[in-house]
Amino acid sequence: MNVHIKLFGVFRSAAKDSELNLQIPDECPTVKAAISQLIANDSLANLKQLLWDSEIADPRPNTLIMISGREIGTLDGLETKLTEEDELSLLPIAHGG
Repeated sequence: MNVHIKLFGVFRSAAKDSELNLQIPDECPTVKAAISQLIANDSLANLKQLLWDSEIADPRPNTLIMISGREIGTLDGLETKLTEEDELSLLPIAHGG
């Protein structure tokens, strides 16, 4: 299945693109599967470094994840199922101090 991904802020800069189309072999992929496929791409190593929190193996501390305009926390989180019509948006969460 093809998943359309929109990247914002530093994620867009790291990927050198604002939109990606990702082919996921799973017939009924989840947000987790899409992000796993995305960060497995060696050409997106800079994006992985910003997106993925390796200490807890989760993107959510660094990323606001939206499916077609809805935050995944209001859905099924990382287990939210994706369809061909969905748009997966990844927005960086700015941390300051």
